[in-house]
Amino acid sequence: MKLIAIPLCLMLGLVIAAGPANTPTAARVVNDASPTAQTGTPCGRFGTTDDPPAKEWERTLTTTYAVGVTPVQDTLMWVSCGESELRIYVFNIKDPARPLIDSFPETGGPTGWGIRDMAWKASTNEVFAGFDNQRFHVYNATTRVPNRTYTVSGYAGTVRGFGYDPVQDSCWTCDFDSSPMTKFSIAGANGHEVKPAAGMRYSYGIARSRLQNCFWVTQAGTAGSSPIYKMDTDYAWVDSFNPADWDLGGGCEMWRDTFLLAVEQSASGPDAVWCFKFGIASHDVGVKAIVAPSSGINPGPVSPEALVKNFGANAESGIPVTCWIDSGATRVYSASTTLPGPLEAGDEARVTFAPDWNPGPAGARYDVTMFTALGGDVEVHDDTAIGTTTVTGAVFADTIHVHSAASPPTIDGIIAPDEWLASIMYDVSDLAGRGGTPQPAGSSIAYFLYDSAFVYLAMDCPNRTTRVDWDQFGPYMDEDRNGIWSIDSSEGNHWVEYVGGDSVIYCALLSTLPDTWTMGVAPGATGASSLSSGHLQFEASIPIGAARWEYNINPGDTVGYFQYTSFDTNSSYVGWWPQSLTTSQWSYPRYYGPMVFDTIIPGVEDRSPKPLFALYKASPSIVRDQACISYYVGRQANVELAVYDATGSLVKTLVTGEAAPGERTVIWNRTDNGGKRAAAGTYFYRLTVDDRSVSGKAIVLQ
Repeated sequence: MKLIAIPLCLMLGLVIAAGPANTPTAARVVNDASPTAQTGTPCGRFGTTDDPPAKEWERTLTTTYAVGVTPVQDTLMWVSCGESELRIYVFNIKDPARPLIDSFPETGGPTGWGIRDMAWKASTNEVFAGFDNQRFHVYNATTRVPNRTYTVSGYAGTVRGFGYDPVQDSCWTCDFDSSPMTKFSIAGANGHEVKPAAGMRYSYGIARSRLQNCFWVTQAGTAGSSPIYKMDTDYAWVDSFNPADWDLGGGCEMWRDTFLLAVEQSASGPDAVWCFKFGIASHDVGVKAIVAPSSGINPGPVSPEALVKNFGANAESGIPVTCWIDSGATRVYSASTTLPGPLEAGDEARVTFAPDWNPGPAGARYDVTMFTALGGDVEVHDDTAIGTTTVTGAVFADTIHVHSAASPPTIDGIIAPDEWLASIMYDVSDLAGRGGTPQPAGSSIAYFLYDSAFVYLAMDCPNRTTRVDWDQFGPYMDEDRNGIWSIDSSEGNHWVEYVGGDSVIYCALLSTLPDTWTMGVAPGATGASSLSSGHLQFEASIPIGAARWEYNINPGDTVGYFQYTSFDTNSSYVGWWPQSLTTSQWSYPRYYGPMVFDTIIPGVEDRSPKPLFALYKASPSIVRDQACISYYVGRQANVELAVYDATGSLVKTLVTGEAAPGERTVIWNRTDNGGKRAAAGTYFYRLTVDDRSVSGKAIVLQ
């Protein structure tokens, strides 16, 4: 039985957009932890409530009780149903006349009216689907299986309306007049009220419109009197419309930024999905995305790049585009250029800014703002793209180099910087989507060290703020690098995993049963995970030896290596190395990448058990774009690390000044002290500690 509610009358505060045209909005992305933070400027309004968007099409449904709707993968439309069905139906969204494609059951919690409102996250190909008791599923949109289920914090109702914003990567929900409109993270955390329950009475669906910088909210009042409301980003009602023949509003969601899909719950006939089309502005150009810098970058020059789109109806030329990069309140980079065009309606173009930007050291964080300033632009709210970037210090490489550890790290799941200074930081994020959905840079950062007793591994997952059973990473090692697994040896894999606790599992091929692998807890190995940093981190130590649960390696060895990082029982991969290896090749070590256990260039000995200092070989020693150079200092000392050409002339000073004891890694980005790219040839890197030196050699290729 459909809900019939008391009619609602709302006084609409008509708020006119404020601020100068063709400038970026001053407010930044909302911090979910702050209930008072806002974003954007108030949106505009219709001329009158009689000027609604046009209905593009209507899809009549034959289901018992339609509840929610969302576009999926651009070509599909999911419609959820409750009561006796509890199913989600899949339609071809581009062809309203095409029959039903498929359906699947709603499992794992939904009851009664089942899955309510839904929203699709394109970047991870996931569908958020709300239901009873503050909960929502996160479906894999391809397998249609819930990857995770979250409970919204700071909220006490059904997750009925569900809005999602890909820019803020945040969500909103409401439940008629029993709960406030609440904003929360995609993991259900940091929930806080943004509009009181009384202000959301009879609201059923929420859709966040990025292009219009507003929310659309469907109402379930009485038949024929359930308006669709427009709400600005300050959560004030600014307009509404009541389509002819529209009964009760169910779930709703935006499609392609231009269309609003909304479920009509009919009081007398079959339910339907309506598609409303918003008008396209005559002149409207904006920055669709920040291409570079990405969310995680390496030290060294970056060429800022924007993706500009013509959202309007007319071709445009001579489009001014600007890039600002800020460190806190200080602007560290500003550049403008003009996109000559013509840029046809709907087309996109990349714009590169000059000169290059030189970020600070690893750990530095910056705000990036890119915007257009087209004269006559009538939709200034989509001019601007805002993001952040962090200098991770991690490198992308086709060879992994493992340095020796001056002292072993503590295996407690906390990646303390002073414990892993000797390791190169490798970005092993699944950029190509080899394990599934492509992941952004900085999603999975790996560390490697070794000594005479153990190989040490660590994995940092900055975007993962929770820990559940089967979170893990798996190193696979072909120790003799012959492309096949050796029987009864430690060749195989270790799983560093969390299943109600931390463990290291090994898997080796038995000689007695050649077709059978044995599996068990690796004796002497230690694994630990932690959320102490605010996100998920793993550490592990695996013994060096001859047993099948140990690694049989020596300094100078090159082995075949593969590694993944995945979450939960559905193996949601975020890490994958080597990037070239496909899912069909992971079990064949002939496709693995090279891992080198480096030796060191001896430094000067003093009377202490450890050397006064030592220099590691550059990684890689044959350089195309950049090389990592690591060194060790046994006590407080004056240190200089510099690169010289074959004639002995100074090329680049990498380190100079007093240094504390420990191991460190710096990156030479193949530039000289003037920022120019070094030519091909032979170069020497020299470590000088208190007037005593040791050198290594690197070959630079074109």
